[in-house]
Amino acid sequence: MKRHQIHNTGQLMLHNLNMISATAARLLFFGGRYVSMLLIARLLGVDSAGFLLSLAVVELLRILFDYGLENSLLARFHQQPGESGISFRRGKLAVRLSATVVGQLVTTGVIAILCQRNGTSMGLPLIASLQFSCLMGFGYIQAHLQAGRPGGMAALMPPLALAVAVQAALLMLAKNNYIPLWLCAITFEAMALVASSFIGFRFRALENKQGVSTGAHTSSIDSVAWKTVLGRIAPLGNVALIGIAYNRLDALAVSWVAGGALFAQYLIYQRLASAPLMFFSTIASVSISTLSDDRHSPEKLPKKIIRFRQLAYGAGTISGVVLASASPLIASFFSLTTVNHQLLGLQCMVMTLQIVNGFHAALLIALGKLPQLWRIARNNAVMAVLLLPLSAWKWGTVGVALSLCVVEIFCAAQHAWLFYRTTSSQEHSHAR
Repeated sequence: MKRHQIHNTGQLMLHNLNMISATAARLLFFGGRYVSMLLIARLLGVDSAGFLLSLAVVELLRILFDYGLENSLLARFHQQPGESGISFRRGKLAVRLSATVVGQLVTTGVIAILCQRNGTSMGLPLIASLQFSCLMGFGYIQAHLQAGRPGGMAALMPPLALAVAVQAALLMLAKNNYIPLWLCAITFEAMALVASSFIGFRFRALENKQGVSTGAHTSSIDSVAWKTVLGRIAPLGNVALIGIAYNRLDALAVSWVAGGALFAQYLIYQRLASAPLMFFSTIASVSISTLSDDRHSPEKLPKKIIRFRQLAYGAGTISGVVLASASPLIASFFSLTTVNHQLLGLQCMVMTLQIVNGFHAALLIALGKLPQLWRIARNNAVMAVLLLPLSAWKWGTVGVALSLCVVEIFCAAQHAWLFYRTTSSQEHSHAR
């Protein structure tokens, strides 16, 4: 009995260590990339609009071409028992490579068209478009390290910390005109990709040495496995695609109806809002694996779900209040002469709701409730398609933010109703 308790304690400590290291490693990457982007934008000054717009396009298309593969890996329901692990692994890699190649071409073309239309320089935005391939590669490898190789994310932390230090040095050199600024637009993402690839190969070599076959020695592409993978990840992929309609196209919509200071304010506050979104989406994403492990444990899951949702509400509320309170400092830092407080209030509200809805979406993924997730995303997209053009036409930039706020409220209401129904049905079944 005592030996069993020691084993359980050891397993719990290892699990907590994996979660902490996964969260820290992802925050090192996304935090380093975020701060780097802000500093580059500040060095560009009035010319930052094209660069910020290109980053919005990269993140938009990255979600589109990822097609739910990363979340499928994290939720551990991408491969079913009894399937050939080797052929399925080749299929996943083939899906990822084809999506990266096609996506890079599309990303470059879209950014070039937008820069030409808005009359901005194409140099730095097109260099920044290479971030697409780096993000696709890093996301795929770190999902494998997080979900399938205990200790992989901990091993990734030192090289990511080194990448942050190197990027800081490069930005200092660029500020003093020792190196061109465009070099800083891609170096951090490239270093992170190289680091994750090195750690991934190291763990794969260790598995081979221990006699665990990974299938890395085969180069043929199994078309059947490719189609199987694509079909398996389709539910999450479709949710990601339809979510783009209301969650990422706002910057593109604003670029059509606004310009100058108002456009810059919208992009700057959107970028600043992405910091807490990134932080809490990291926590939600890391939690997918552990929640999916407990989805068949009725004695543990209800309390975890309650704590998870409480974290969502608290995180969203605090983030919205902090962003609104920091508005004077933000305006001064980015030399914004005027701030549209109506627009600012709506952007803070959108960020708050997106954090809460992101936690709820991660919970649904972990529990395997993809049909419900799909219905919510579909309903949100329908409302966004109706509201976004009308609001942008009638009220411009403020209208875009208002339409997103209404859609996020609608999304939160659907989540609340879904979890209320689930809890009520469970209580009713226990009472019987």
